[in-house]
Parts: sequence; C-alpha cells; structure tokens
Amino acid sequence: MPSPTLQDVHVNAALTDISVAYIQDSANYIADKVFPMVPVVHKSDVYYVFSKDDFLRDDVQQRADAAESAGGGFSLTTKSYSALVYGYHKDVGDQVRANQDPAIDIDVVTTKFIMQKQLIRRDNIFVSKYMKTTVWGTDVTGTGGGVPGSSTPAFWNDDAGGDPFTDIAQAQSTILQNTGHEPNIMVLGFPVYQALRKHPLVIDRVKYTMQADAKNITPQLLAAAFDVEQIVVSKSVYNTAAEGLTGSYSFTIGKNALLCHRAPQPGLMIPSAGYIFPWQGLTGLNSMGVVVYQDRLPGRGRNTIRTDSDMAFDMQVVSSDLGYYFSGIVS
Repeated sequence: MPSPTLQDVHVNAALTDISVAYIQDSANYIADKVFPMVPVVHKSDVYYVFSKDDFLRDDVQQRADAAESAGGGFSLTTKSYSALVYGYHKDVGDQVRANQDPAIDIDVVTTKFIMQKQLIRRDNIFVSKYMKTTVWGTDVTGTGGGVPGSSTPAFWNDDAGGDPFTDIAQAQSTILQNTGHEPNIMVLGFPVYQALRKHPLVIDRVKYTMQADAKNITPQLLAAAFDVEQIVVSKSVYNTAAEGLTGSYSFTIGKNALLCHRAPQPGLMIPSAGYIFPWQGLTGLNSMGVVVYQDRLPGRGRNTIRTDSDMAFDMQVVSSDLGYYFSGIVS
C-alpha cells in the first residue's frame, strides 16, 4: 500500500462555512399577516360591541309638521379577551458550549430553533381559531362534481368543473349583503394557491397581458383577478409525528381558504372579522407577542444556559359574519 495514505494526510473536521438546518423562511408563516394586532397591557380585558342589527335597520319615518321625529336606540355589549402564554426552552451545558466547533454558534442556533418552534405553534393556533368550519358566518365544502356558487362547490383543482370566480363572487356578495362591508383579504393554503394559479379560468384572465404560465400568477395577480386587496398564502409546514418517530410532514393550512373583511387597523367602531391581542405587558414592545431570553442555571455548571421563550396572545373571531370559509376546496 502506498504511504502516506489519504487518511494519514488529512483528519476529517467540520466545515466552517456550511451547515444544514431546516429553518423555514419567516415569510412562510401567516398568523401575524391577516388580522390587525391590538397590543394589550393586561392579560385580560373587555371591548365594546355595538349591535349590527340596530345600526343597519331602516327606522327613519316621514315627519309631519310640528310632530316628533321617529326615534330609537342601539344595544351595546362587551366581549372579553384573555391572552394565553406559551413557552419553550432549550438548555445548553458548559461542556457542550466549550467543545463546539467554529461552524456552530450554539446560542444563535438555539435561538433560531426556539423561534421556529414558537412560529409553528402560533400558525397552528391560527388554524385552530380561524381555519375551520362552524366559526364563520358561511361554510362551504369542496365536492367532486359540485355546483359552483353553492354550499358544495366543485373542487378548484377540477379544471373542467371548478369555477373559483363564481364561488368567490358568491362569497363576496354574501358578506356584503349581511354586513355592508366588502371582503378585502383572502387566506389560501399552499395547495389551494397551486390549484388557482394553474386553473384555466385564471389563466384565461391574464393570457392577453402576460405569458400565461403559473410562475407569473402571483398572489398579487390573483388578488387583482378576484377583486380583493390582498391574498396571503400559507407555506408553513410542520412535523406531526412525536419525537423519536419517523417524521410526518403536513402543510399547516392545507386545502382550505378563508375570505373575510379585516379592519385596515384597529380603532373605535370599526368592524373586523378577527383581532389578535398580543400581551405586550408580558412580552414587551413587539407586535408578535414573542420574547426570547437567557438565564444561567445555578448548580449545573459554570456556563449552563437556558434559552427560554414566552409567547402570549389571544386570537379571536370578532365578527363571524365578515368571514366565508372554503373547507377542502381542492381534492
């Protein structure tokens, strides 16, 4: 055997300029991009709700000379929010800290790891609050062979039978008729977005203005085509398997869509389908309701550090009649 060998002249070591970690782009997460944030000082409080029925009723009557005018009033109730706190941490011992290679900045890696955990949790809470049936004024469910504009529309990835323009127009009319406000934002799961951007009806709308292929059909273009101010596409994924089991990965929102009216910003006497109440009194001055901090752990080594996090907020459906939910709208 020739001497020296390859093993004699080189000892494998970790590269300092690359490493691999599945950290999702923060743009994939949408929980803070849909409804207005209302930062709050206290864990719980109430807000006022004026009666829609009283404000939209036609009560004005013709008034005779010297007669009293018709009169009336409005009812006023309150709703309460209550921020819940979610926490997650990781401990790093002093031996690990002292032995790390240059390619691993353990504090940076740990912070990114924890933030991704919290963002995944936050998007899943968004789904549990908003992206499901029975919480909005109208629910429709995609169906094979369904009827566009009905409570069982055809799947939007059914290129021949599906008609997303009719379905969305029906949703817009329903919200406007029931509230006096037009929907202005739509949330799409990534499979729904993929179905819409290749649908022949969508392509037909844009084929005279640009090359009609899917890469040119952006969320902004879809928003213009469907006459809404903004379309938000959820691209976040998460592992549904428990630790130690083979990974099983799913889209957070999946095959569903939500059309609704949201307030451009929170304010008095302004309707909105939903609000999110981040507890700034606990987490500090940030709109996300998340704080990451470090503590030294006494008795566990000179440099054993716990990187901890708190996330505190309440997500609420404020006006259910300002939302229209498409469940399983692609097959």
